[in-house]
Parts: sequence; C-alpha cells; structure tokens
Amino acid sequence: MKNLVVLFLLFSTFAVVAQESASNAKPKWIIGFGANFIDNTATKNGQYLNASAQWNYVPTVSKVSFERLLSEQFSLEGSIGINKLSTDKMQNGASIKDDQNYFGVDLNGKFYFGKEFIKCPAFDPYLVAGFGLNKVGDNANQSSNFGLGFNLWFNPNFGLRLQSMGKYGFVQNTLLNNHIQHSAELVLKF
Repeated sequence: MKNLVVLFLLFSTFAVVAQESASNAKPKWIIGFGANFIDNTATKNGQYLNASAQWNYVPTVSKVSFERLLSEQFSLEGSIGINKLSTDKMQNGASIKDDQNYFGVDLNGKFYFGKEFIKCPAFDPYLVAGFGLNKVGDNANQSSNFGLGFNLWFNPNFGLRLQSMGKYGFVQNTLLNNHIQHSAELVLKF
C-alpha cells in the first residue's frame, strides 16, 4: 500500500510538470507503470474474465511501458513485464508443482482509431500488434502479439490504460505457449 501511495504521488507530480511544459509542444512520448495479469489456463470454458480463478499476478508494479508517438494514429511501444505463474491456478490445462517466475519483453505497434469513430477526446481506443520474448523458469519462447486497448485521459497528459493482448507462442510444447495478458497502467504523455 505504501508503494502505491508513493507511485501515485510521483505520477501526480509528473503530470503537473508535463502539463505545464507541454502547453505549446505536441507530446511525443507516453510512459506507463502498472500491473499485468496472465491467463495461461488454455481451457475453453468461457471464463476469460474470471480473475480469481484464472489470472496470475504479483501484488506490485509489474509492467513498465515506453511508447513513441509517430503520428496521430500510429506509435511504437516497448514494454517489460514480470509475473508469477501460480500453483493455485491452472497452467496450460494442468497443474504445476512449483510457482514459476515470468519475465516478458514486447515490441508492439499501435493503431489509434478512436478519432475517426468516437468524438470523445478522453477516450482513445487502439489496436496493438507485435512480437515478444517471454521467459518462464528456464524456458524462453517468442510470441506474436495481437490485442485491443484504450487510454482514458483524465487531462491531456495523464490517464489510465487498459489493454488485453493475446500472445501466441512460436514453440507450443512449453509451459507458457499461448496466453492472454491483461494490463492496467497509469500513463503520462509528454
């Protein structure tokens, strides 16, 4: 809880400074800090949003992202995520004996499509696609990433990002092949 208060104060300070300094310049970067949740159950039970039964997470800041805005509609994003695959959750349709640490690095492109369809500047939806490298225990796997998300801007430079992304592993016979990664981040545009 103490970490969340410090993080909130840090973000608030950055938001005020960025808003004042960016009044005349167009923002080029978005940074984000938050949490990620991994659904690695590999079942077709239709309970994709059953967080308590299926999502793996760690109770700390577990995702950091850096996004470069290339235009009004396109951007490139790099992100780093940590997590833990739990013995309490089903992993690829089976149980695992020990908790496994997760580390992921992603490079994604984003296409912002909201300005064409939605006349609300605070709501900024996007499509995301790219590649990732995921490591669980001693096993590493590459992935193709596809997903959907949105930024909800509280002011022009500070907001909340929610995203869900399917990560399709290149190697299928490993603990972490295909999985879904949800994330929630506080974002700062500067």
